[in-house]
Amino acid sequence: MRDAPEDQSVTVSMPASASGSAAGSTGPSSDRRMTQRLLVELLVVVVLVIPICVYEFAVDPVRRGFFCDDESISYPFQDNTITPVMLGLIVGLLPALVMVVVEYVSHLRAGDISATVDLLGWRVSTWYVELGRQSTYFCFGLLLTFDATEVGKYTIGRLRPHFLAVCQPQIADGSMCSDPVNLHRYMENYDCAGEGFTVEDVRQARLSFPSGHSSLAFYAMIYVALYLQRKITWRGSKLSRHFVQFAVVMVAWYTALSRVMDHWHHWSDVLSGSLLGVAGALITAHYIARMFDDGASNILSGGLRRENTAATLQEEVCPTTPPPYSVNNSFSEDQYCSKV
Repeated sequence: MRDAPEDQSVTVSMPASASGSAAGSTGPSSDRRMTQRLLVELLVVVVLVIPICVYEFAVDPVRRGFFCDDESISYPFQDNTITPVMLGLIVGLLPALVMVVVEYVSHLRAGDISATVDLLGWRVSTWYVELGRQSTYFCFGLLLTFDATEVGKYTIGRLRPHFLAVCQPQIADGSMCSDPVNLHRYMENYDCAGEGFTVEDVRQARLSFPSGHSSLAFYAMIYVALYLQRKITWRGSKLSRHFVQFAVVMVAWYTALSRVMDHWHHWSDVLSGSLLGVAGALITAHYIARMFDDGASNILSGGLRRENTAATLQEEVCPTTPPPYSVNNSFSEDQYCSKV
């Protein structure tokens, strides 16, 4: 009898009596539930984006005073080593490339690269679906971290290390910060001349805490490192995965260090932003993406892998050498083993 040609899609056979109920579960009602779920999740994303837009375009940071002789805000202005465009590539493009490559290779090795599923009436490859799911988790955690960072920036309004160089404050009474009478005075009534700088530059000079570069970079890179820990199972080299993880974390580390080096943040701003990003990545990976729920690879909860001791117990039921008290008794070998 000739074998039937292999179908490239995933099919599941079922009894005729169950086909009616199965068709109903994957019919219009299932599509409605899926559509409602997607709309709710889209609404959640929109709600998370709204505060970011409001803070960036409609809210001014808290106006804080300063001491004219405060050396921590007297550094010269320098350009960013890691520009906003470069940060976008680190936070967005790099994780996207890693996820695409890992998901494709994982499904290719598993032999189901051509498998498809029915999604709202469309036949979609399973690795596309998994890629979309992982990307959604990543973006959701990124928005949470971004929101938390924005709340801190605009609520605290901490002055950047180059604040005096950018603001060039003019005291309300007509005096200047350089006047000896103002050296130890706390200035609250002042205006920023900002000669050579834009209004946006002066506004940004009040957004030092916490570091947004640090929080977003550490979130993205720590999440990618955890994602690689969960997904990569290449046995050709035990150290390759850890090297890649170290490399991506070093990208976040250098980004954070550059913020202090460029006088855009105080060290405490960078530390707080880095911790915020790490916490966001751990929470997203553990509680939202649920990467390590199987227990065998649970590096977050610190659990130990359970070994199967059934074979060991069977081997130890009957010791090869009975204890000394069995020499003078009447137990046979089988009786001794059952007694143990």
